[in-house]
Amino acid sequence: MKNEIVYDKLVRDLIPDIIESDGKNCKTHIAKDEEYKQRLISKLYEETIEFIAHPCEEEMADILEVLDALIDYYDFSRQNLYDIKNNKNALRGKFEKRIVLEKVFED
Repeated sequence: MKNEIVYDKLVRDLIPDIIESDGKNCKTHIAKDEEYKQRLISKLYEETIEFIAHPCEEEMADILEVLDALIDYYDFSRQNLYDIKNNKNALRGKFEKRIVLEKVFED
């Protein structure tokens, strides 16, 4: 009986080839549009959790790769995203000063 490990997650494009080059077999399918979107969101969550557990450049690069895929999926303009980001920075600031808002007092 063969040992079977179930992953059921979105993987990078070359992973099946890498698995087969190791002499193993795998079962895959190509996600349709809605499934792909949901799996990208799950992958973003997965990679973020991994970064929280082990903050390093490799984990951050994985997050950026998923963000790139989401940008492509939604057909967002990278330039427009940077323009929005820069506009928000000008109007609301960045996170450089490490300010923690504790309370707001209203009359």
